[in-house]
Amino acid sequence: MSSYLKFVKNYPSLPIIAVLLVLFSSLSPYFFTAGNAESIMLANTVILIAAVGMTLVFLTGGIDLSIATVISVTAVVGGVVMASTGSVFLGTCAALTVGLLFGLLNGICIGYFGLNPFITTMGTALIARGIAFTLSEGIAVKGTPDALLDFGFELIWGIPSITIVAILVVVISALAMSQTTWGRQVMLFGSNREAARYCGINTRLIEMSVYVISGLLAGIAGMMSIANLGNALPGVGDTLLLLIIGGVVLGGTHMNGGEGSIFRTVLGVAILAILTSGLNLMGIPFYDQLIVQGVLIFIGYCLAMKLSNSNSR
Repeated sequence: MSSYLKFVKNYPSLPIIAVLLVLFSSLSPYFFTAGNAESIMLANTVILIAAVGMTLVFLTGGIDLSIATVISVTAVVGGVVMASTGSVFLGTCAALTVGLLFGLLNGICIGYFGLNPFITTMGTALIARGIAFTLSEGIAVKGTPDALLDFGFELIWGIPSITIVAILVVVISALAMSQTTWGRQVMLFGSNREAARYCGINTRLIEMSVYVISGLLAGIAGMMSIANLGNALPGVGDTLLLLIIGGVVLGGTHMNGGEGSIFRTVLGVAILAILTSGLNLMGIPFYDQLIVQGVLIFIGYCLAMKLSNSNSR
């Protein structure tokens, strides 16, 4: 097998990205512009940060249905603290603390008490959503300090500053998975729990850790949503869950664990980002876009699984 074919099998979403780039660049002269690239990055930064957390959970064979509403509640808590203190630092600390607490709650219930991840995180999702709307009274929390607003509009080498944060999250997470004992233990746990246990790995701690990190990244995503939108919105995560899961699945990470990577997720999120941008430029109505996204996720997932399975044989 040539190195090129092997690379494509390892990253099955690349052909889809290539096709979409060629298609939309030929259909719209505005697709390959600096302004559109900036818009794509701004619109998908929060999704990418959260998708990294979801990837870690998927690699253990779990799922975190609460991640989108935890983004909402951390944004609201951070917004409330910043509005009352005027401090971005205190608001960020509050948001990250809330994210960690939700991650810890999920991790303890799933990792140590063996509760079902789907049911557990669905329950914590409802709790997070309730807290977000109670604290905000269902309206946007205003009073965001100028420092955070300026950060949201800042460009570094033509890249939005909040996207730089997402890139750092991706790099640190990828290094943790590839270069640390913890990362190798996560992969082994997802591939074979019994083998991981016999190897002396603290499987409860490993399973708990990915949910804690997922909660922490949701807190970061919540703060970045404020920087991007200008206010803390209690429903900011309402439409994000399927996009987060879709990005991870399109990238080729297996939902049953043990197969996937952070870089695959970056490519999966890129597919949805490119598709949404291209359809917007073409004037396709929002609800029609949902149909296209659903079909693409289905086709992309089938392609990714087929290539991945043939690669494992």
